[in-house]
Amino acid sequence: MRMRNVLGSAVVAALAAAAAAPAGAAEERLWGGETLEARVLTVYADGFAQIEETRIGDVPKGTLRLRIGDVASGIVPESAILRGDRVAVKDMSIRPSLIDPHALMVGALGKTVKAVRTDPRTGEDKSENATLLVIDPRPILRIGDRIEVNYPGRVVLPATPDTPMPGSAQLDFGLESGVAGKRPLTLQYLLPGMRWQADYAALYDEAKGQITLNGWIGVSNGSDDSFRDVRLRVVAGNVARVTDPGDVVAFRAKAAMVDEAMRPQAITGYRLYPVSKSVSIEAGERKQVAFLDRAAIPVKRSYRVVDPVGVFRSAPAYWPRRGAFLRLAFDNLAAGTDPTPPMPAGVMRVMAYRPTEADLFLGEDRIDHTPEGGEVVAQLGRVVDVGYEASRLEYRDLSRNASEQRFSITLFNDGERPAEIEVAQTFPGQWTIFEEDATHSNRDSQTAVWKAVVEPKQRTSITFWVRITTGS
Repeated sequence: MRMRNVLGSAVVAALAAAAAAPAGAAEERLWGGETLEARVLTVYADGFAQIEETRIGDVPKGTLRLRIGDVASGIVPESAILRGDRVAVKDMSIRPSLIDPHALMVGALGKTVKAVRTDPRTGEDKSENATLLVIDPRPILRIGDRIEVNYPGRVVLPATPDTPMPGSAQLDFGLESGVAGKRPLTLQYLLPGMRWQADYAALYDEAKGQITLNGWIGVSNGSDDSFRDVRLRVVAGNVARVTDPGDVVAFRAKAAMVDEAMRPQAITGYRLYPVSKSVSIEAGERKQVAFLDRAAIPVKRSYRVVDPVGVFRSAPAYWPRRGAFLRLAFDNLAAGTDPTPPMPAGVMRVMAYRPTEADLFLGEDRIDHTPEGGEVVAQLGRVVDVGYEASRLEYRDLSRNASEQRFSITLFNDGERPAEIEVAQTFPGQWTIFEEDATHSNRDSQTAVWKAVVEPKQRTSITFWVRITTGS
């Protein structure tokens, strides 16, 4: 089978050396689940994970065939790397999971099994040794001096060191060990089917102008493998993986956060974030791990109006009343002198605190990755009490591609608190605002921005002339 990825450099060098090595009998060892000392699960956002296992067992001196069992069944075998002190890897192969009952029966053909039948009167099991002769369409057994064709019981297969655990694979390494004794070996490999994302729950107290923020790292295990008591990490960065020759796919990995006892580390431009020292994730499970808990964060509430008018000739002359977008913003800073890790990109859901009634869901937004000290902004949806209506008051054609237009935008606040409103209007081509009753700023080459504070139960208007030239 053609390799899709590249083995570790140590493995490649060892394969070349193996070709020149003289043939000889090698001692064999099987390391099962009992040799697994620790497992680190590092999850990337777009569909895969890196597994690092520490195995401890007896390694004799000289040539050795070491079979390592209870490896994740979905392993990318070409990614496997085995490292250890004074151990050289000569070759490697993989034995797939034997979880198919038919495959297990085939492996037991001609071997001694247990024939078990249950006494219908007492409910006790009685077993006797048998040889499995045929498995299709029904098992045929030799028991003593007789042949059982329709045996009224069940067949129990013996578990041997060659039988992998259900749902696991087995790696077979050819090793050269320079010293004998019990020692740790480190096994690393990639596993597809896992991903993670960040989610936030914010409780907004309008009276205090504060939010309480909780953050979760959600890890989805879409593989067929379960992981118990693993150390969980996630990675930030754009990690490229080669899936086929000439086809490079960038797996976008968002940043995650860390509990108080663990800090993020910068690794060659990427960022590694420990999440939990011990967590279990079953196959097919989505696990939520708490990573952020902050209270009394000062928050700024504002409203945003986007493109309230149309500037083309075919646009209407009047835009009726419409609500503005509610926005909440706060700085990513921990209280006091506590360090503040970056906040990963994710979905923030905001509830409004109601002291005498049930809390109220205000909306949700996808936030960007935010470094320490950066501003987090969540735009939550359109409200009713704050908004605008607009009119085009005049239109002048200057040429086929140029015009001058006068607009009026009326901002209203029917609420009980002052409303800070930002109006952002985009213009095509080349444009100039040459007269206005409120000063604008340019967000970029296509967007003008006005800001106003509207008192409760009040209205205010922004009127301006703009000259627009499109085309040539």
